[in-house]
Amino acid sequence: MIDKPPGWPYLTALSAVVGVVLYWASVPHWYVIEMFLVGLFFGIPLWLIWAARFTLAMSRGTAQARLRRWLAPWFVVAGLVVALVTDAPFWLRFTISKPSMEAYARTVTAETSQDTSCRWLGLYRICGAFPYSGWGQDDQDVPGSACLIGEEWALESNTNFVLLPVGEPEETADDTYRRLTGHWYGWHGWDSL
Repeated sequence: MIDKPPGWPYLTALSAVVGVVLYWASVPHWYVIEMFLVGLFFGIPLWLIWAARFTLAMSRGTAQARLRRWLAPWFVVAGLVVALVTDAPFWLRFTISKPSMEAYARTVTAETSQDTSCRWLGLYRICGAFPYSGWGQDDQDVPGSACLIGEEWALESNTNFVLLPVGEPEETADDTYRRLTGHWYGWHGWDSL
């Protein structure tokens, strides 16, 4: 049994690790440390199990007969690498969510107080919205702008977005931005925001 190709339990565990990494890569600013730790504590042991079993199968001469099944985990990992290199998890989630976020952003105005109720806008859970005004004390709200504060399960969130129809957001020591598309920016701010 130990010299047979990985079965469903192994592939399920590997797929769970890959799924978590893809989920953490579906935000504007990746959870890099968490992704590294999952790879270190779960990915490496899974690789060691595969390598030990494959080495045993090679020594017994049974690996060649089922080589495609032995390579299945490598195809899963290759798919993960391609998805991360192309930033596919984020772009897929953002593209699906963008129409809902744009519709909600149009309701955010300077006349309304900051909205802290949580709602699903596409595939993102947004739990705060207010107009963008820069980070200076005398800055005025930018008409048509919106800052959307996201919340993710299990981790402190960094799924914040800024819709800024004119200009670019100003970076500070605590706030960094990533231009997404059009007037949309990914925003990673102070963690206790």
